Amino acid sequence: MTKKMTITPTSFKLIIMNDTFSEIELRKLDLNLLLVFSAIMREGGVAPAAKRLYLGASAVSMALTRLREALQDDLFVRAGSGMTPTPRAEALWAEIEPALAVIETATRRERFDPATSTSVFRFGAPDDLEFVLVPMLLTHLARHAPKTRLVVQPMDFHSLTDRLDDHSVDVALTALPGRRLEARHRTSIVCEETFSALFDKRLVKADAPVSLAQFVETPHVLLSIRGDFEGPIDRTLAGYNKTRRVVSTVARFATIPFILRERPVLACVPTTAARFFADTFDLTTSPLPFSSPRFELALAWHARTEADPAQSWFRSLLEHTVRSLPRD
Repeated sequence: MTKKMTITPTSFKLIIMNDTFSEIELRKLDLNLLLVFSAIMREGGVAPAAKRLYLGASAVSMALTRLREALQDDLFVRAGSGMTPTPRAEALWAEIEPALAVIETATRRERFDPATSTSVFRFGAPDDLEFVLVPMLLTHLARHAPKTRLVVQPMDFHSLTDRLDDHSVDVALTALPGRRLEARHRTSIVCEETFSALFDKRLVKADAPVSLAQFVETPHVLLSIRGDFEGPIDRTLAGYNKTRRVVSTVARFATIPFILRERPVLACVPTTAARFFADTFDLTTSPLPFSSPRFELALAWHARTEADPAQSWFRSLLEHTVRSLPRD
């Protein structure tokens, strides 16, 4: 004689983990019928069950008929104005009620409460804005989500997809070139950026706004992850039949202001970052003496975190923070 198993929330999880059920057998029964059964057990009749399920009474009656045929039991019998479960129904209810509760809990989208959350947010920060954004983010998290933690990773577009795929970062702020990401990645444009000239007027004999002649005559330092001596500024200059002299490339924006404080050179920096570098290091900014190349600044994340409440909250925080940066 086979020993009857009573399914509890814990044992239900173990059944799934141990693969002791058959999908083929379960397909023989429309599992939605169990929800109708549950509603009748809770409400004691077809009409109130229909109201609970937002269905017509006839639809509930037909579902009950199908379940009776599948289980070969009446399940419910008339008792005055209501319905009384049969012993088979009582036994079935004892087993499936906790199982349905576990399924509901497992599939319910959790509400995110920043005040109590202990989430870890992994942010891929662009080098030119990291020193501005991270203090602002930490201040906001300390005020609104004090138990969360922030992991900041360096980010550039070339490593973006690998970082998102291997979970190194949850969301990144990145410049988007013309090439778009693959379908498994999501992006949201935050703003459009331009470039500004940045220099130390103690060393560079120029005033803002810099003239085209001063721009091309002054040596330049260039940000280049790959060590290239040309970038979008040079392609724009070519349209004016002009060239500039790049004396050095560096891989991190943070190095640039220290170079500018020591050498009579000029750098072209994204305008938002240029403003903060100028304020922090007592440097001078200037519009470019020609139409600046433009690029989109976007948030990027993996599709797997699209619906995660905590990640959605953090992405909103990031977008708000970036949009709040002054760009004048």
